[in-house]
Amino acid sequence: MILQEIRLQTNRLFPLYHFYKNVLELPVTDDSDTQFTILTGLSKLIFEKTEDPLSFPNYHFAFNIPSNQIQEAHDWLKERTERLWIEEYKSYIADFTNWNAKSVYFLDPAGNIAELIARADLNDIIDEPFSSKHIRNVSEVGIVFPDSNFQRSIEQIRKDYNLEYFSKQPPLEKFCAIGNDEGLFIIVPENRSWYPCKDRPAGIFPMKISFLVENGVKRITLG
Repeated sequence: MILQEIRLQTNRLFPLYHFYKNVLELPVTDDSDTQFTILTGLSKLIFEKTEDPLSFPNYHFAFNIPSNQIQEAHDWLKERTERLWIEEYKSYIADFTNWNAKSVYFLDPAGNIAELIARADLNDIIDEPFSSKHIRNVSEVGIVFPDSNFQRSIEQIRKDYNLEYFSKQPPLEKFCAIGNDEGLFIIVPENRSWYPCKDRPAGIFPMKISFLVENGVKRITLG
């Protein structure tokens, strides 16, 4: 599954623009008073200004990076922003052995929990210093459903779009992953804290996702 376009909302449009363009040095286009687009290889991550001044949308998403560059990416990120400490690993780098992947996390100015993840099974190996040009694509986006119908919502989205659970992650009562190493929906119930934080409850906010699967491009509108 390829996540082609993810549209999210924010009330921190200009701080986000500065962060992704000038701090992380990612290509940014379509910038205006109401939105901007981040280009990451195969994916577009679009932030739109929320029309509700009392709304504070925040999300979770991850970017794939070369398989052999998690330490280099960590060091690169350390020079630019605060990383999130992962108590479980006593480190800034998480080692997800079941997924054969390693990650480093950070918060952006809107409170989104973002992640750089190196997936060994993609065998995407490079031999040059890590930079923003090696951020390949948006490979994960968090989806939040109400706790009251969490399992029913998961089954409905799987049925509607003919999607399978991630083969490396058996579904849990309060967590599941759908897709593959190139693109994943990370699905949690409302108010469950986004990993690796303990104080960042997942909320339901507007989002639009366009993704490519074997039978074509599909679109989801949530929130």
